[in-house]
Amino acid sequence: MKKIKAFGICVYKINKNKISILMCKSVKSTNKWGFLKGVSLKNETQEQTAIREFEEECGILVNKIYLEKFFYQENDEKDIGIYLVNIRNIVNVNSYFDEDKLYEKFLSDENSIVKFFDIRNLPEIKNKQNKLIVNILDILKNNNLEYSNEC
Repeated sequence: MKKIKAFGICVYKINKNKISILMCKSVKSTNKWGFLKGVSLKNETQEQTAIREFEEECGILVNKIYLEKFFYQENDEKDIGIYLVNIRNIVNVNSYFDEDKLYEKFLSDENSIVKFFDIRNLPEIKNKQNKLIVNILDILKNNNLEYSNEC
């Protein structure tokens, strides 16, 4: 049996000394959060899957050229790959959010809430994504990205 693979995007924003990442809570979850992602379709690349699934789950289209670092976590049932994307590379991003929360009209029926969290105060993360979050936070905290401090 072929292993399931899911790909998605972690949007981050940097504002002065605060770094935030976009997380979602699925309608099936009571308290655990994860990244906006989904399963690959036949003959779809991991980049295509990440972009399509991200748009399906929050209405935001990301251009492939803005996919940054890639992180991957192997799991027993489903492997998960996540790309980082700087919020400054998303066109009209402010039209999607009220403060740090995605407007309800953009929510897919799979998620109950999508919002930004300060990386110093994250909610409980899904087990299948716990190694991903550690690696992503390591990169963000250590400023191992090319970016300016402007959002």
